[in-house]
Amino acid sequence: MDFLDSFLAVAQKVGLLFIIIALGFICQKIRILTEEANKCMADIVMYFVTPCVIINAFSATVYTKAELLGILKNIAIVAIVTVLLHVVMILSVYLLFRFKDENKRRVMRFAAVFSNAGFIALPLAQALIDTPECHEGALYAAVFLAVFNIALWTWGLVDMSGEQKNMNWKKILFNPGIIGVAVGLLIFTSPLYVHFGDTVGIRLPSLVTDALSALSALNLPLPMLMVGYYLGKADLLAAFRDGWSYFCMAMRLIAYPLILLAVLYLCGVRGNVLTVLVIGASAPVGATTTIFSAKFNRNTELSVRLVSLSTILSMITMPLIVGLTQMIA
Repeated sequence: MDFLDSFLAVAQKVGLLFIIIALGFICQKIRILTEEANKCMADIVMYFVTPCVIINAFSATVYTKAELLGILKNIAIVAIVTVLLHVVMILSVYLLFRFKDENKRRVMRFAAVFSNAGFIALPLAQALIDTPECHEGALYAAVFLAVFNIALWTWGLVDMSGEQKNMNWKKILFNPGIIGVAVGLLIFTSPLYVHFGDTVGIRLPSLVTDALSALSALNLPLPMLMVGYYLGKADLLAAFRDGWSYFCMAMRLIAYPLILLAVLYLCGVRGNVLTVLVIGASAPVGATTTIFSAKFNRNTELSVRLVSLSTILSMITMPLIVGLTQMIA
């Protein structure tokens, strides 16, 4: 597959996401989608849809023991790389963003590190990689998100709040994403240790798997509507006039994913693992930047600009970078 084919394939999937984002934008402008409705959708996605996507990814496909061991190796690679990626990003933002304005400094650091991986990267990984027979895209993206959430609720929470006492280990351990991965791994690895006569492993009833699939399907439209809502509220002209915002976005959308791609390629990482990791690293700034900024009285207007600007720019950067990744993967 040449670069143009890869770019067009990714652009088509990203275009699908942004059609739904545009609908959310319109719904915000004509007041169909309200702040309260958006918060309700966020809760539904966080507490129900995301865990269902993760569990469905781990349980939807039956693997042989040999295939299972290979995928478990890939899961370990994704987890280790994601940990190292976040460590490098956190160290770099301390060096790069050293403003005297504390509120601006903390928002910029948070925005550069934490992407919209749950709401954009996971659906894109599903759209690009998953088939009815195989859910590797969502599976590896779920592992990326598990590490992402640990970083978010530890360093992210402490740095944005400025106080370590705000870190809540109960929220970290019982985060819906973490619970989904734990349950999914239990089901996924069951062929290694659970035997029932001639069958191997835990198999969920068809009624349960059908329900998981139906709820998982909401992971594409609902988050995109939410992103569109935030875009509708943002001062887009102000976002395009802020030079430091461009620098922050260059780190978030270009530098981190390209450095990650180069390092992993030189280390011999290929295939779906490489694609999912680059998708996760290249996603735009997450809406949690605005949520945390508002909660801890930081520069909320700046956070909204960063979310909106990065989301718009990612329409160009993600197809280019992910397309390049798929071409060489």
